[in-house]
Amino acid sequence: MWSWAGSERGRYDGPAVGQEQALRRLSSSMARGAGLTGVAASLVCVVVALLVAGIAGLYGAAAGAVLGTGSALLTPLLVRRTAALAPQFVMLASFVGLITKMIVLLMVLFTLGGAEWLDRMSLAVTMLVVLITTSAAESWAGYKVRVLVGVDPSAPGA
Repeated sequence: MWSWAGSERGRYDGPAVGQEQALRRLSSSMARGAGLTGVAASLVCVVVALLVAGIAGLYGAAAGAVLGTGSALLTPLLVRRTAALAPQFVMLASFVGLITKMIVLLMVLFTLGGAEWLDRMSLAVTMLVVLITTSAAESWAGYKVRVLVGVDPSAPGA
């Protein structure tokens, strides 16, 4: 049985896996968490926006929900696509993806903010709520996925 140094809570009975397998498992968990919380937060925001701002609020919240949830799912996609690279490049791709995503979302927010058919506040609040909840879900998924990367000490030749 494997265990993390100085920790009794982290027991792991499975086989050791490589970095690529670990990152693929992480990206799947992140996508699942971000997708579920993004949809849940979106539904709440859409209902509240409809009640507060009417049909324009519904359109604004729906646009913010699609943009927020869609952009949140880009991070796990980047991690999965770069899983075979060195760890430095995976982190660099994730960071560049985050910065690019925020710049694009800001440009879209300013572009759609002047549209007459949607409520600007509903759009902004929904995007913010969805991005915060999906980021928290991705972080939680990264924390909960426990993968030990290494060589099995009981394997022959180890």
